Order: sequence, then structure tokens, then C-alpha cells
Amino acid sequence: MLKLKYQKNVPLDVEITLPGSKYLANRLLILAALSETGSTLYNMPKNDDIMTSIEGLSLLGATFQWSDHTLKCSGINWHNLATDLQINSSHSGSFSRFVLPLLALSEQSIDIGGSPKMNTRPMAELFRVLEKLGAVITSKSLTSKSIDQQSSAMTLPVSVKGPITGGKVLMSGETSSQYISALLMSAAKLEGGLVITLSAEPVSKPYLEMTIDLLKAFNVQVQASLDLREFTIKGPQQYQGVEYQLESDPSSASYFLAAAAITAGHICITNFYPERSLQGEAKFAEVLVMMGCKIWQDEQGYHCQGPKMLTAVNVDMCDMPDVVQTLASVAVFANGTTTISNIATLAFKESNRIEDTATELRKLGIQIDTTADSLVIHGGQVTQSDDSLVFETYDDHRMAMSLGLLSLKLMAIKINEHNVVAKSFPNYWKFLQQLGVQLS
Repeated sequence: MLKLKYQKNVPLDVEITLPGSKYLANRLLILAALSETGSTLYNMPKNDDIMTSIEGLSLLGATFQWSDHTLKCSGINWHNLATDLQINSSHSGSFSRFVLPLLALSEQSIDIGGSPKMNTRPMAELFRVLEKLGAVITSKSLTSKSIDQQSSAMTLPVSVKGPITGGKVLMSGETSSQYISALLMSAAKLEGGLVITLSAEPVSKPYLEMTIDLLKAFNVQVQASLDLREFTIKGPQQYQGVEYQLESDPSSASYFLAAAAITAGHICITNFYPERSLQGEAKFAEVLVMMGCKIWQDEQGYHCQGPKMLTAVNVDMCDMPDVVQTLASVAVFANGTTTISNIATLAFKESNRIEDTATELRKLGIQIDTTADSLVIHGGQVTQSDDSLVFETYDDHRMAMSLGLLSLKLMAIKINEHNVVAKSFPNYWKFLQQLGVQLS
């Protein structure tokens, strides 16, 4: 258990430098592994998810060499794969999904499984599409051999055997943009290429735009409709390695922008340029502006100045799902009722980020209502502020980090299983110390 107590007696005024985006990093690692030539990636984050990806791709024969926060990568040697390969995706949902189509490129059977929690997360639509493209996917826990004969709740662990050769597939688009990104990243290796048509508007469009942009950086030609409902990648194409400087992670930045908002203080992030970002979460500051914050960029960095009093907002966060919990922690201190909508996919993340977030924030004595796709927070009347408050993290890194922000306003708080932040931001608590939070 970690106890947090805010020590500053003067307004917050801090300058910080953040690690690179794990969303970019997860995709860059897959694309570098598929490339014919080497890649050099700068400002790479080092966290559990990234190390899981590197370990899994290394088992396939890709090579990686660190030098501080620079990573040199070379691609998979498909003609020299080891036998009896078993890939461990640990807690990483993104790696689990991104690597599956890559595994299906091989005619060799490869096993993949994750942590007990990862092995409960939805995967069936991606399995179904891969089988339609020619893969054989066999559950390691169910007896039926065909995905079509199994429950739609089928999950890891599975055995994957290709090769997939390409074709046309229909997907819903409403479940997870990661399924679509996963297929797009490996599609140019397919002899017949790939056409993906979505039956509904896709969730998290900025992440699909990020994937397309990165594919083009690796010299892969992609055609996408303006509404991102149809994608065409001709095959086969050769992936060419890149030199790539990763932007600071917008989701990580959200915690420190929120810190300024909560304390009526000032934060400067020295290496954050959200106007260049491909990630939806980079627009989080626009929500803070609606709540009364001032935002500006200059030669020093990206600044946020919090207001004396925060104002509640109504906001659709479909395109920035990973900062919903950050906003929720800000909203408890805002006057009025904040409604965060269009977030149904959060029920299927590391935790149920709708219900579990509400459960924890209710410990502050405020009213929070939930629906299947929304959080409604009646803020400004926090009644619980003694050091007896203990928050649970539900094995969810973003739950831990967002709840940690509460310490900036309350007398003291305690957080169970605080080390879960290692999944995406291992040094998070040290960064909070830079803000004046005492840890014990």
C-alpha cells in the first residue's frame, strides 16, 4: 500500500519532461519486426507493455538493442523460426491483438496466451476474421476446433497456424479499433492484400489514423475512405525500416495537466506538442479549457494553468477513452454535474472503467451515476478528506494513476497495489513526487 500526502504550501509551479507514447511504440515495434531493413526508434518508453512486445517479437527472431531510450530494431527472419514457439502477451491487450495477424503469416503453429486477466478479455471477432482469411485457430482451453463452433466469448490462450493469404472481410468496427489496426499492420505481407469493410462507425478513430500514418512511414500504401469504414492494402508490399522520434505520451501528459487543474497551479511539459499528435487523448487539454483552465505553448514547452474554480462539462470521450478516468478525478472537484459519454468500450478494459471508477470515487462522498456508456459525476462537494481513505486499483494502471491525483487536493490518501503503474508508466509515482507529493 502506498500513502500519498501533498506537501506544498505554495501554488504548484513545476516543469517536467515525459517519456514517449506507448501507443506509437506498440505499433512501431510490430512494423519494425515486419520490415526488410532496420529501424531506429528514439524516445522509446520502457514499461511492462513495451517489454512484453519486445520479448514476444524476439522469440520470433526480431532483434532489439537498447541505448538509453533509443531502440535499434531488425525484422523477423521468417525462414528460421524456432519450433514449439510460445508467446506470452502478459497483461498487454494491444500486443495480444497486434501480434495475432503477424503469427498467422506463418505456416507454423504458434501458441499465444496472456495473464489470467488478459485471458478473459474479448478476442473472438479477430479470431473469426483470421479464420476467414485462412488461419487455423485452436483454443487451448476449449475442446471445439473451430472458432465458428465456439462461444463468442472465446479468448486466449490459442494456437495460431497460417498462412493467411488475403481477401475481403466484414467487421463491426464497434468493438475495438485494435482489431482493425492489428489486421492493417500485417496486411501488406499478404499475397492477395486485404480489404476491410466496417458495418458501423468505428470507435477510437484517431488510433486508426495513427496506424495508417505509421504504415505509410514504413513505405506501405494504404487506401482508406474518408469515414474510415473501408480500407484497402494491396499485397505483397515491402516494409522499409524508419528512424522515428516518438512524441511524448498524451495519456501520461493528461495526469499532469489535470494536476494543474485540480490545484489551480501551473505545469509546463517540455516535450509535448499535442497539435502534432495522432492520438485522440492529445485533445484532453481542450476539455480542461472548457472547465476553466488556460493552455498555451511556447519555446519552453506546453503549459496548463488551473482556475480558482473548475466548471463541470458534458463531453463525448469516444475518441479519447484512456483519459476518461483522469477527467473523472478532475470532475469531482468541479462545480456542477459532469457527464462523460460514449464510453461503452471502457467496460472491457483492464478493469470495468465505468463501474469501478464510480465505486472508488464515491468514497469521496459524492454522487456518481453510471449507465452502460456514461459516467455522471456530481462534483464540488467532496466530504471525505481524512487519511483513512483507501483506494483499490483493480489491477488497472490508469485507475491507480488517476486516483493518485486526488492526493493533490485531499489531506492524504492510500492506494492498494500501486505498482500496477509499471504496465505503462513505471516512474509515475516519482513524477508525482516532483509535484510535491510525499510517498510512504
